[in-house]
Amino acid sequence: MNAFWRKHPVFKWTAVAVVCVVAVIVVAVSLADWNALRRPIARIVSAKTGHETTIDGNLTVRLWSWNPTLTVEDVNIQNPPWADRAPMLSVQKAVVQISLRHLLTGKLVLPRVEVWAPALNLEREASGRASWEAPSGPQQPAGASPHLPAIQRLVIRDGKLHVVDRIRKLTFSGTLVADERAHTQDESAFQLHCAGSLNGRAFKLQADGGPLINVDPNTPYHFALQVTAADISLAMRATIPKPFDLAAYDAAFTLSGDDLADAYYLTNLALPNTSRYKIDGTLKHRGDQFQVDDFHGRVGSSDIAGNASVRIRGKRPKLTAQLTSTHLNFADLAPALGTRARPSGSQSIADHAPGRTADTEPPSDGLLLPDADLQVNRVRGMDADVTFKAQSVISSKIPLRHVQFHLLLDDGVLRLDPLSLTLPQGQLAGRVQIDASKEVPQSDIDLKLENVDLAQFKPASATDAPMEGTMTGRMKLHGQGSSVHKLASSADGVFGVVIPHGQVRALFVELTGIDVSRALGLVLTKNQQKVELRCGVAKFQLEQGQLNAKTMVLDTATVLITGHGDINLATERLDMSLQGDPKKIRLLRLRSPIRVGGSLSKPQVGIKPEKALLQAGTGTVLATLLTPIGAILAFIDPGLAKDADCSALVAQAAPRSTDLQTSATAAK
Repeated sequence: MNAFWRKHPVFKWTAVAVVCVVAVIVVAVSLADWNALRRPIARIVSAKTGHETTIDGNLTVRLWSWNPTLTVEDVNIQNPPWADRAPMLSVQKAVVQISLRHLLTGKLVLPRVEVWAPALNLEREASGRASWEAPSGPQQPAGASPHLPAIQRLVIRDGKLHVVDRIRKLTFSGTLVADERAHTQDESAFQLHCAGSLNGRAFKLQADGGPLINVDPNTPYHFALQVTAADISLAMRATIPKPFDLAAYDAAFTLSGDDLADAYYLTNLALPNTSRYKIDGTLKHRGDQFQVDDFHGRVGSSDIAGNASVRIRGKRPKLTAQLTSTHLNFADLAPALGTRARPSGSQSIADHAPGRTADTEPPSDGLLLPDADLQVNRVRGMDADVTFKAQSVISSKIPLRHVQFHLLLDDGVLRLDPLSLTLPQGQLAGRVQIDASKEVPQSDIDLKLENVDLAQFKPASATDAPMEGTMTGRMKLHGQGSSVHKLASSADGVFGVVIPHGQVRALFVELTGIDVSRALGLVLTKNQQKVELRCGVAKFQLEQGQLNAKTMVLDTATVLITGHGDINLATERLDMSLQGDPKKIRLLRLRSPIRVGGSLSKPQVGIKPEKALLQAGTGTVLATLLTPIGAILAFIDPGLAKDADCSALVAQAAPRSTDLQTSATAAK
């Protein structure tokens, strides 16, 4: 080697020069005052984050190690001027080690991170502006999780946290501690304990995990999370597969409460109002996707299961779900329409703004149609694609077998298409659209009754149904309003039903006559005798919430029954009457229509006494049919216009009116 240096003096002096330069650099770095770099580093951080940053304490660096160490004191990152608290982040002291071995392979691994007295203040306004976002530049999707580097040893001493989220009406303060070993009183070395309020109700959050020492980026880290807010309870046991990449974690959870809609304040999802619920599942979070594949639990007395996912990419989060119920109690769907049924004495974090219904059924104002306002801001804030199917249904009022629907929510427009309620014999099906993107929601409804067997509707005390036959109908309307009641009060449209043939209780037919001796005999003997129903047609025209009976005809073998009147959907008052015209002369007949009054929630049926008149003769006659029956049949189902019985009614209506008028004149 010495001979080489003697023969090549250029290389010798070059090597000496390099060694001298390195020595000078080592000495310079060792003696350098790193505090001179505080301002340049703060300017770089300010430019990257968009938040003013200052380093007011000492900055020291230890480079000569496989794990260089940076120590910095008194760091402050400011909140924007509009925030209530400043700074956004303050740290008394922080020590960070970087692994050069991992860095040379392209991985950022921090063998040690210690933080003293960190204080974090986060705030979000109702408009969506957040203090932690950069004032300009690309923004992360709402709810996106940070990709943090792997930390093998994390120690946090006396951490403080304060959060204000005016969108979710959430305010809380807490402490954050990550010790090297668990306290003797508590096995959890990692602790995040917070308390505050959620929409004015008590809120608590508690997260506990094991020591954050010798954490392997390829070994999962486990922790438990418990959240309570008034009646809401959320318990999770979570796993981070690659600590501390918070963009990917798994969790088994249990969520319970009085109303699923209240979970909006935790999830930011516009969920429907429900009865009391308890739901279990396993959550997988990957990037901008949250997936629950084994969703199951109970809502009220109904079971529910399926899978659901939430994607937070784009302008709005999107919920996609496929849900089923083995046994659905139909009453559990009532809260979704605005009729709430909350256990007495329970507390809720729901808004009780003007226009919402009371917590009991029916509402205190006596209205049957729910008047709970649709939360349009929530509906506009998310998209959804949800299918639901109930395999069996329990209903005390309507004999239902199956319920299913497909719900689509896109940019504030909600569609139920198709919507289907299946009876033992027959079906109610169609579509509903609510356009909540408008200042006042606009609704369109088109529903059809198909082949509904009337024999399935009978009082519990009766052995036979009062009417038999197949009913077909259609309802088509348009209205505006943020509740079912407001929609009905402003709606325009048409509602019609047809019973092409069947049977009806003779007592009802005779009472509309009214043949006093005949009807009285049927009542006294409790006779269940029935007469042939040749055709029944009813058409209601809806104009600005006023439902008017344009045509009501029930053609039986013995009596032709007609009706008229209206229903005010704004006040829900009824003013209807039915009049029967016998097809043969009656010797003893009470000339008086049957009146249906009262309200939708409490209808009253009786005889109009001011028009009662006992007389002998043939009775009154049907003067006219108010609307062409053929047009009604075509609106409901074009095929009905060819039905033999209803066609006969249309053809015979005019001659019958003339004949009855002639008979009445002769009788006088």
